[in-house]
Amino acid sequence: MIKIAFIGSDSTHTEAFGDILKSPDSPISKSAKVVSIWGEDSTQAHKKAKLLEIPKIALTVEDALIDVDLAMVITRFSDNHVELAEKALRKGVPTFIDKPFTTNVDEAKYLTKLAKDLSIPLCSFSPLRFSKEIIELKQLINKDKGKPFSVHGSVPANCSDLGDDPRLQSPLFYGIHGLEMLLELVGSNIKSVSYNYGNTSISVSIEMVSGNTVLFSLIRNTVEFYCVGVYTKSHAVSKNIKLDGSYYEDELNYLVSRFMFGHHTVSLESTLKAVEILETIRRNDTLRIN
Repeated sequence: MIKIAFIGSDSTHTEAFGDILKSPDSPISKSAKVVSIWGEDSTQAHKKAKLLEIPKIALTVEDALIDVDLAMVITRFSDNHVELAEKALRKGVPTFIDKPFTTNVDEAKYLTKLAKDLSIPLCSFSPLRFSKEIIELKQLINKDKGKPFSVHGSVPANCSDLGDDPRLQSPLFYGIHGLEMLLELVGSNIKSVSYNYGNTSISVSIEMVSGNTVLFSLIRNTVEFYCVGVYTKSHAVSKNIKLDGSYYEDELNYLVSRFMFGHHTVSLESTLKAVEILETIRRNDTLRIN
């Protein structure tokens, strides 16, 4: 049985993961369970522990990490991801960091190097990499294997429906989902990136070393949505990602049945590249609200 520590309690992803891990109907609950939770807000952590049937409410991160096999850093924002993940890595605990990986690329590179130096597995990715629509689009690309193709994606540039916290205006908050899905389809071997900042949207054009192209649009001040399309010589398919939460089970299954056993098919380099591109947007977008 894989013993998991939840590090963070302020994200709805704790419920998304925790409900699956406590459900007798989920095959994953037969091989993994959450044994501890820590949160900056202890009252919130207590509520989540009761709701998700987590036996230990830790007073410190270090306490939460005692006798666990996997640390899941699940906080809504990435401000403290380096601090929290570093504690887990230095304790020798394989670590997953929920989206977004970090606030900037320097932090991402620091954690990547630290994990490598310590020889401790580290991963971070959007759950939407595991959506059925992305899996179907990957299968479509494989049918035309070797032929050039283009992928297009559209996502919100900012979050306008979860309150007025200025961090919700960052392109990292929702943009990381879209860009990670696109890089899941094309890989992370990028040749060049160009940016255009408009009043209602931001456009990013990515040329891959392979010759394939990515067009990424971030739409300002709209509801949460994700649209991804693949265009080849013989196919033109666009899909709206259904936000039904089904991808969380596949994400957890990857963590407990592949990542924990050394089968790392989701590239950390890919996630790092996504952070780098979105940080560039955040720095240079003079039209952003905050």
